[in-house]
Amino acid sequence: MGIKTKIIVSASALIVVTLAWYFLWYKKINKKPKTIFLLGGLDYRSGDKNIDEQVALLKKGSNLEVKGFRYNNSKGLISAINESNKPMYIVLFSKGGQYSNEIAKAMKSKDYPLLYLYIVEPYAKSTNTSTSIKSAVELGVPNKNVIVGESSSVGKGVVNNTTDTPYCSPLHWCSLEMVGNILLTK
Repeated sequence: MGIKTKIIVSASALIVVTLAWYFLWYKKINKKPKTIFLLGGLDYRSGDKNIDEQVALLKKGSNLEVKGFRYNNSKGLISAINESNKPMYIVLFSKGGQYSNEIAKAMKSKDYPLLYLYIVEPYAKSTNTSTSIKSAVELGVPNKNVIVGESSSVGKGVVNNTTDTPYCSPLHWCSLEMVGNILLTK
């Protein structure tokens, strides 16, 4: 075999190996999660939806598997993130938004993309909640993943360049179905 032939064969083999690696890598980074973890909103007042109803709304919008955690179970959500061996979407709804920074840090420690974290209509009147959201955005959560309603009670003004919840009914609760639709189209 001549030197030209050896060079052509070697270059061809290198190209094939490089292309195979690239396609496997590309497929891995572009594989969407099949599961959503939801840290819900308040569920004990008259008119509130319980965590199962919140899960159902999110599932209706996304058609993905949804595992729900009550608003006061951020530790359970963090444990589930730590135990998972693949990334998932995470939705922090309403009161659940107060744990934005903790959840973002847990995702980051597992090298899960922060673009999979959505903060939906958080109670931004609370200083603790707004500080947590701002810290999560500084950590890398995209501003557009903060989905807000018409007032600070539902996130308006917490950070710039957010996504507005379109008018839907019943107000606030329907934002769960809407974020499910967003995840479906990503």
